[in-house]
Amino acid sequence: MINLDLPQSDPFTNLKVTLLVEALTSGQIAAYVREFPDCRVQAETREAAIAQIQATFLERLKNIEAISWNVPIQTSEPSWMKFAGVFKNDADFAAIMESIRAERTSEDDSQVDPFYYL
Repeated sequence: MINLDLPQSDPFTNLKVTLLVEALTSGQIAAYVREFPDCRVQAETREAAIAQIQATFLERLKNIEAISWNVPIQTSEPSWMKFAGVFKNDADFAAIMESIRAERTSEDDSQVDPFYYL
């Protein structure tokens, strides 16, 4: 059984939408809410179209319920973690690492090609 754990819906406090206003070839003005493209009106003037789309959308909001849902995502360890510590008790690996560490801390520059560093 899935528990959605949905909180009670809150009334809209502040919903920001984008009104799109378009001049049609017929001379009329169309307006719609970008986030709700099926909420569309046509009017004779730009102002009338904006007023109508606002009224239409506010009427539609009366029937819409907003629910927040925190989606539970199962987190797993990073894929590289299954290899962590694989060489923990490996004597050969310890010797290789000690050799690399000694070369890094050595003051001997005899094997460094001076032309590499211009």
